[in-house]
Amino acid sequence: MSATGEKVVDTAEEVAEDVGHAYGSWFKSYMKIFGRRALEWFLVYMFGYYNVSFGWLMAPLFFLVLRDKRAKEKKIKFDIIRSIANADEKDIIQEIQRFSNLPSWVTFPDMERVEWLNKIIRQLWPYAGQYVKDLCKYSIEPSMRTALEEYKLNGFQFEKIILGDTPPRFSGVKVYDDTSRHEIIMDMDFAYAGDCKFEVSVSKFKMGIKDLQISGRLRIMMKPLVRQIPLVGGLQVFFLNNPDVDFNLIGLADVFDMPGLSDILRSIVTEQIGHMMVLPNRYPIQLVEDIDVVELKCPAPAGVIRLNVIEAQNLMKKDIGIMGTGKSDPYCILRLGAQKFQTKTINNTVNPKWDFCCEFLTEVIQSQELDFELFDLDDGPGQDEFLGRANLDVQEIWKNGEVDMWVPLSEAKSGRIHIRATWLDLSDTADSLQLQLEEIRALQVTTKNPLHSAVLMVWVDSAKKLNQIPDPFVRLYVGNEKGETAVRQRTNDPVFEEGFTFLVRNPRTQELKLEVIDQKTNQIQGKVELDLNVFLKERKMEVIGEDYSLSGASGGLSTLKLNITLRILKTALKTDDGDGGPQEKDVSVPAPGGGIEPPAEVTSVEEVMSTAATPLMQMFPSATSSEESSIRQRTTPASNAGIHGLGRVQLTVKYGPRNNLIIVVHQIENLPKEEDGELPDPYVKLYLLPDRSKDSKRKTDVIKDDCNPKYDERFEYPIPPNELTQRTLEVNVINKKGLLFLQRSPKMGQVRLDCGLLDASKMTQWYDLAPAADDDEE
Repeated sequence: MSATGEKVVDTAEEVAEDVGHAYGSWFKSYMKIFGRRALEWFLVYMFGYYNVSFGWLMAPLFFLVLRDKRAKEKKIKFDIIRSIANADEKDIIQEIQRFSNLPSWVTFPDMERVEWLNKIIRQLWPYAGQYVKDLCKYSIEPSMRTALEEYKLNGFQFEKIILGDTPPRFSGVKVYDDTSRHEIIMDMDFAYAGDCKFEVSVSKFKMGIKDLQISGRLRIMMKPLVRQIPLVGGLQVFFLNNPDVDFNLIGLADVFDMPGLSDILRSIVTEQIGHMMVLPNRYPIQLVEDIDVVELKCPAPAGVIRLNVIEAQNLMKKDIGIMGTGKSDPYCILRLGAQKFQTKTINNTVNPKWDFCCEFLTEVIQSQELDFELFDLDDGPGQDEFLGRANLDVQEIWKNGEVDMWVPLSEAKSGRIHIRATWLDLSDTADSLQLQLEEIRALQVTTKNPLHSAVLMVWVDSAKKLNQIPDPFVRLYVGNEKGETAVRQRTNDPVFEEGFTFLVRNPRTQELKLEVIDQKTNQIQGKVELDLNVFLKERKMEVIGEDYSLSGASGGLSTLKLNITLRILKTALKTDDGDGGPQEKDVSVPAPGGGIEPPAEVTSVEEVMSTAATPLMQMFPSATSSEESSIRQRTTPASNAGIHGLGRVQLTVKYGPRNNLIIVVHQIENLPKEEDGELPDPYVKLYLLPDRSKDSKRKTDVIKDDCNPKYDERFEYPIPPNELTQRTLEVNVINKKGLLFLQRSPKMGQVRLDCGLLDASKMTQWYDLAPAADDDEE
C-alpha cells in the first residue's frame, strides 16, 4: 500500500512539475512577445512625439521585412537540400523517374553501391571532427584572414568548431572508362546540409555561422595505381565548378544578414573553397609513400583556352530611360572552375560590343564547362540585375580546336552572345614560340587585354640551412602574378612540396622571382631570380631537382630546391581520327609574301584548301570513316542541289547533358535563284513541333544576296529526356527579299527531323531541303 501510495505520490509530483514547466515556458514565451510588441509601439510613439521623419520609421521596417523574406527563402532552400542529403537514394531516383528518364549510366545497382558508400561515411563521420578542426585552423583560417584584411577586418580566427551529426551525402556516381589504365576517374554529386556550427572572432567581434549548405559536382581521381595495398597511390579531390554555398549567420553577424552585405561574406567563403578545391586547385591525399608527389599535388594542365567574348545582341531591357525607351548597362562574367574574368561595362545598350580576350588554364577536359553570366550594372552592392547565362563544353573546344558561334542566353526572355574559343596545346619545344608571339600581336590589334605565349610550372620542393629558426614561406612572382606557399613553423630546413602554374607573356623577356620570407619578422631570408630565356635552351625546357643558392642569405649556404618546367602554347587544328578521339593537325603558317604556306607534306591544291580551312569548319566533328572528309566538313563540296533541287543545309543536332536539345546551323549550299535571276536573302527558322508558339521559334540572321550562306549559329531548347521522342525539329529556309510582295510562299525549303531518332555518332550532317508543306504556318 505504502509502496503503491509512494508511487502515486511520485507520479503526481512529476505531473505537477511538468505542468509547472509548461506554464513557465508559456509565460516566458508570452512575455517575450509582449515585450517585443511593447517596444515596437513605444518606438512608433516616440517617432511621433519628436516629429521624426516618416522615412526614419520606414527604413528599419523595410530592413526587417527584407531580412524576414530572405530568411524564409533560405529556409526553403535549406529544407530542400537537407531532404536530398538525408533521403534514401532509391527514393530520390524513383521520384525523379516519375518526371524524366535517367541517364544510361544510372542504375539501381549503382544506387545500392552509393548507398553503401553513404553508410560508411555516416559511420566514420563522428571521427572526422579533429581532421576538420585541423583543416580549418591550418588551411582555411590563414587564407580567410588574408581575404578579410582587404575589407579592413583583422584578426580572423576560429573560436569553436562543432561538426554536428549530419554527414555529407553522395549520389549520381559516374565512373569513366575512357581514361588511362593508370588512373580511375569518378564524378559524383555532393550535398551537405548539416547541423555544424562555427564560431569565429574578427576585429574583436564574436560571430559565427550555422546550417552550412554545400552542393556541387565532385570529382575524385585515383592515381597512380600501384601494385601494393591499398592499390591506389593517392587521391585528388576537387569540384569541377564552384559549388553552391549558403549558411545562416549568428551572433553580431546576424544583424548584417541582408542582400549585399551578407553576399560579400558569402562570396569570400565561396572564394576560399575555390582556392582550396575548385579547379585548377585540387585537394591531394597521399596514400603511399613511394610515388611521384609532383604529379599528385601539381599535375600539368591539359592546355589553355583562349576566349574572346565579342558581343551580345537583343539583351533584356532592365532600365527605363528619360524617353521611356529600354536600355541596360551590360557586363559579362566568365568562369572556368575557380578562374574568373569580367568584361568592362557598356552603358545604355542592349547590343554591347566588348571584344574581350582572356585565357583559362584548363586542367581537365571531360565534363567541364565555360560559364558566361550577363548582368545589368546598377548602383549598390548586390543590386546588379541578371540578364541570362550561357555555357560552352570544354570537350567540344578541345575536339575542334576552335569554335565561333552565337549562343542563346538561358533564364532570359531574349538575348544571345557571340563567343570565340580556341584550344592551345602545350609544346615542350621552343620552335613554336615565334609563331605564337606573332599570333598574339595580330590578336592584340583588336583587344588590349594581355595574352600569353607560354605556361610556367614551378614546384617548390624544400629549402636548406635558413638563418636562425624562422617560420618560412616562399613567395613567387612572374610579371604581375604571384603565389605563396603555406608557412612552415619553426624550421631551418622546411619542406614545402607545393606547385604553382603561371601564364607567361614572353619567356624571352620575363623572369621568375622567388623570396623566402620569415612570417614572424616579415624579413626576406633570401631570394632567387631566374631568367626564363635560359629554360628555352634546356632539354624539354625543364630543370628537375635543382638547388639554387639564395642571394642575400648570411653565410651563402642557404638553398632552395625547385623543379621548373616551361611549355609553349601551340594553336592546333583538332579533327576526328575515325575512332572518336582527337588528332592534331598542323596549322598553316602565313607566308612571308602573304597568302598561305602549306606544311611540307601537303601535295595537292585540294589538301591546301583542307589545311587552310579554319577550325570553325570543325565546330562539331562528324562521324565519317575518312579523316580527310572530316577535315573538310565545312568546305563546299561539288555542286549538289539535293534530290529536290532546292539545295541542302548542314546542321549539328545533339542532346546535351543539361537536358537541352542543341542545334547549330552551319551553312546552306546551292539555293535556287529567284525567277528573275536575283539572288535570295535567306535565313533559317526553327520550330520544335508540335509547338509553333513564339517560345518555340528560333531564327538566324539574314544573309543578303547569297545562294550559299554561312551562319554558324547555335540554338537550344530545354526538353526533358522522356519528351524527346514526342518532338520533331522543323528547319525552314526562308527568303527575306520582297517578303511582303511575293505572291508565292517565301519558304525555299524545309527539313524535319524526328528527335527520338537522333544518332549520337552522326551529329553533323547535310540534309536535302524538301518542299514545305502547304499547311505550315508562315
